[in-house]
Amino acid sequence: MNETVSFEDRVRQHYPKAVTMSTFREKIRDVLANGHSIDLAKVLLATSLCADDIVAVRGPEVPSHKTKLKHDFLGPFSMGGLAGLPYSGLTGMSTIGHHIPEKGSVLIAYGPHIGISDQGEPGKLLRPGQRCESSACGALTLALKHFQSSPGYQPAYDDDDTELMTLERRLLPFRGHILTADNPLKAATDCAYNIIHGLIGRYLRSQKKVFECEYIALVGGIIINTGYQHDDYIDLRHLSVRRAQEL
Repeated sequence: MNETVSFEDRVRQHYPKAVTMSTFREKIRDVLANGHSIDLAKVLLATSLCADDIVAVRGPEVPSHKTKLKHDFLGPFSMGGLAGLPYSGLTGMSTIGHHIPEKGSVLIAYGPHIGISDQGEPGKLLRPGQRCESSACGALTLALKHFQSSPGYQPAYDDDDTELMTLERRLLPFRGHILTADNPLKAATDCAYNIIHGLIGRYLRSQKKVFECEYIALVGGIIINTGYQHDDYIDLRHLSVRRAQEL
């Protein structure tokens, strides 16, 4: 790849509308505080993001440009697991409603993630403290490998691996689309986002009676993780702020 191409250009070859997480955090603060006069000190953050440490990383050793959204609000309450699916389901969503501060609001951030290597390869990144690149999202990579292994592959029930089993079952209706795509992992990530977006909306509507709060903000997208010398990015796909009674 041409070394004169910037890393941001490499990211945007795959996600043309991607913005840095720094830009995204400022946008969210502005929308909530200035656009809707929401008291950020009374916003509970709930997430449905991948359990991968590259998404959840936090602490004083994290460079300032890698600071995560979760540092800005109360919480987070985590609904997500492998690939970001909301495995806590209806009970998790109901619990979020009960945990919102009095006269407060809730921000629900959700979506899968994908790595972008320094060379611009999707699905790869160099993790902190490692010398070789690894897969991201690893769970989606494994699901894709299973789908490619046999035309008749079916995820078997496994009490010891329920999240991967559930992920594969959710993705199975889209298997043909994923496997015939130019970039199957990117297609699987897109499908995972659509699944998560649909589940979050369905769970929220089902449990709306317990959301006795001021505002409900929904932020959905694909998180793009990078090596430590770069900021992470997000391909923002949904942003809405509604009063709870409008659900």
